Amino acid sequence: MLWTRITSGQLDEARVSCAETCLLPFGCLERHSDHLPLGTDSMLAYRLAELAAESEPAVVFPPQHYMMVASAASHSGAVVFDAKLSMQIVETVVSEIARNGFHKIIFYNFHGGNRNILPLLLQNHLTQGPADTVLYLPRFDWEIEDVYKTYCSSDFGGHADEWETSLMLALFPETVSMQDVPTDDVGRSRKRLSVLHEKRIKTPVDFFADFPTHYAGESKSASAEKGEQAVRAITTRLAEVIRTVKQDRKAPELLLEFRQGMKSAGESSRRSG
Repeated sequence: MLWTRITSGQLDEARVSCAETCLLPFGCLERHSDHLPLGTDSMLAYRLAELAAESEPAVVFPPQHYMMVASAASHSGAVVFDAKLSMQIVETVVSEIARNGFHKIIFYNFHGGNRNILPLLLQNHLTQGPADTVLYLPRFDWEIEDVYKTYCSSDFGGHADEWETSLMLALFPETVSMQDVPTDDVGRSRKRLSVLHEKRIKTPVDFFADFPTHYAGESKSASAEKGEQAVRAITTRLAEVIRTVKQDRKAPELLLEFRQGMKSAGESSRRSG
């Protein structure tokens, strides 16, 4: 069920039938080489969440575009938000979802640039978010399985690659321009910071140093068939996450226990002062 496409009364019914569980998809707006649209990550996050929720009922909130994409700012189409503002927006969205009675919120992310900020949002929620609402963050799909070995002819990637392009061909074929896929050499790492990277030293320009055209991989062998196979695996996995979260009783209890302890600690500190 999509939050935007049901009535107020249907939302009230869904709150009960979905065990107060809501999916919050995350993406961004950025260049995806020459052949994929700017909204690729958000489009995939939203559609995959919708398909999973058709299998295991949950309400799906609109995708969040305003996330971490500074590394794409040197190309047209990127919409870059300050990290503090992104966190404030997401925290407000979480509070509003909770105010509407959904107290189990699953973050579903499809943008690599969000890998740092989403765990930080979970940590911040410990002391700042609604005490009766738990946030859940499943692992990223490309970290769970070897997508290149399973679905691809190429053996590397990371952005607008064969796997991601195949997913778009399966779900949004009208947005993909396969005739504009760059030559293989364009998607290979330039290794311009190899001296630092060999020492595991990070910089703000790591991705730009390796992939200045915002293309990492080889997409010429992408196909809708490969994408459909990946979609089935992803949505089955995400449906299981939804099912597990809906059945979870322990995390809400522990969050309340933590908040009560936090309150007691504060009161004890004030008495001591």
